[in-house]
Amino acid sequence: MNDPIKKAHDIDSIRKDIHERQQLINDYMNTRHLDRDKAISKIKELRGKDAKVAAVTDIKLAQFSVPFSQAPDENIVAELKMQMDILSAELAKELSEQ
Repeated sequence: MNDPIKKAHDIDSIRKDIHERQQLINDYMNTRHLDRDKAISKIKELRGKDAKVAAVTDIKLAQFSVPFSQAPDENIVAELKMQMDILSAELAKELSEQ
């Protein structure tokens, strides 16, 4: 049984996650300054709550891994972009099932 309230909440949550990452990326692109603490927090939060993001991250970390404290801003921004791509695909799927 599809719960339309849950589906709407899921869609809103995905949109919020995308928006937060897009805002961090835009700020970085416009100012060349990254709020590293906020970006890292958002990355870790999504890794913990989204199975698809966690799976893709595990594959990437198996190939190349640098602690956040040593990662350049560009790597953090790249992970934010990767998460946005995954979230955008999830959003498209959710919207197509409405």
